[in-house]
Amino acid sequence: MRPWITARVRTDLTPEEVAELPVRCRPGEGVALGLAEVLTWAHLLEHVDCPDPASESALLRVLVAITARVTGLDVAEDWDDTRWDVLEAGRLDPGRVAAYLDQHADRFDLFDERRPWLQEPRLAEECTGSSGTGRLMMTRPSGRNHVWWPLEKGGLGGPVPTEEAALGLLTWLFSGPSGTAANRRRSDGKNSHYTVAGPIRALVSWFPAGRSLAETLVLGVPSPDTWPTNPGRDEAPWEAKRLPDPRLPAAPAGPVSLLTARASHALLLKPDADGGHVTDTWITWAWENELPEADDPYVIRRDEGGRVRANSARVAWRDLDALLLKTVPGKTPRHRPAVLASVSRLPRETAAGLRLRAYGLHQERRDPETAWFTAVTPPVLGFLEELDEDGAAAVSAARSRAEGVAGGLAKALRAAWQGFTGDTKVCPWVDSALPVYWSQAEAEFWKAVVPDGSGERPQPGFQKVSTRVFDAVTEAAALTPRGMQAVEEARAAMLRPPRGPRKKKSAAPSDGGQRPG
Repeated sequence: MRPWITARVRTDLTPEEVAELPVRCRPGEGVALGLAEVLTWAHLLEHVDCPDPASESALLRVLVAITARVTGLDVAEDWDDTRWDVLEAGRLDPGRVAAYLDQHADRFDLFDERRPWLQEPRLAEECTGSSGTGRLMMTRPSGRNHVWWPLEKGGLGGPVPTEEAALGLLTWLFSGPSGTAANRRRSDGKNSHYTVAGPIRALVSWFPAGRSLAETLVLGVPSPDTWPTNPGRDEAPWEAKRLPDPRLPAAPAGPVSLLTARASHALLLKPDADGGHVTDTWITWAWENELPEADDPYVIRRDEGGRVRANSARVAWRDLDALLLKTVPGKTPRHRPAVLASVSRLPRETAAGLRLRAYGLHQERRDPETAWFTAVTPPVLGFLEELDEDGAAAVSAARSRAEGVAGGLAKALRAAWQGFTGDTKVCPWVDSALPVYWSQAEAEFWKAVVPDGSGERPQPGFQKVSTRVFDAVTEAAALTPRGMQAVEEARAAMLRPPRGPRKKKSAAPSDGGQRPG
């Protein structure tokens, strides 16, 4: 496959590392690489830089799975020691990378006639029609709605560059929507076009981020105590000797199958004569029966309600305590991603330099794509509960304080709106104010979480942010007599210190029923 992965070169390379760089690479710049180059030069790269979070999150899972194989972390008995040896080496062994990719060379060919990479070659015969290329790229319009009639092929899209198609393939396999797709013949001879959502659709994925891509990939391998232990072979789709039986979806049997063999969709790409573009696709269901459940190692779980879904209106740091604490108590306890269990076993000075990278896919289970977003934290993994209990507590307290101030802001805005308009049902001020508050409160949050040079954690100024936002939102209403009174009363109530618990009245002293004097 031609270079199809864009990666960003590290800016803090040593002179020796700069000498290792290929001629076309420059520190701080993005460069298009093939799979072998990304893995071989991972120690020189900062991170992969895909066009959208959905494809990048999927690609990282594939790269982590390969990393588990080439480092031996998939079979190591002394797992922590093996991982530490790889981290100390600072890079993936180029010989082992080459040997692994050579062993499966034909399976990594996107257009191999027998076993194209991560595709189902039987679809051309088993489907009654194709899906077009517009359907492949989720960021492009597709379908036969009249809005898209000007597109080629009756609204099904034109040729897609192979590099983009490879990422589109990953996006569909990991986060494709449920609903209708191409009709595919079942084992009973009937056709079906219904698909279920991909394994990470509508979720937020959290990856520990190291100083280099190599560190990120090694740290991304979940530890054995979190692996699924179902019977069977722990294989990636490109490692399996035979094509899968659509009647028998297999439960993951280890880290590699957990990360790469959970797709709900089956795809096939049709190339042009020189392989530079994809001219048609088949997209449909992968399994006739329900895929067995499995816990993804990069998502936050809840005791009720399943995994935490992505919401583009919710800033990422609001979930930080659910990442640093093993379990966040409450009405619905939340449990941190399993991959962080192994990070907590690193030396604190090592973990203290690690960040978290989030990939949020705000989607419906069916077609609508609301928003995709990414976020990167400062170095915070030294505050994992096992490594710094006080630091984790400070994070949780700061987050809780920010939530409380946000609730007070919303309450004050509703009171001001009601006093100004008499409307008790809808308050548009809240919807416009809270996103601004959370955006501006982030700087105050990090001040309270990350100690300054003296080691002190200053008190966060959430209330100042809240007051500033309240004044900005209500400014126009406060220019009217009615609005001025409503705004001032609500503002004063918002700034009033909360009352402490009421003291119980002491019982009157007993003196035979007689009061003294």
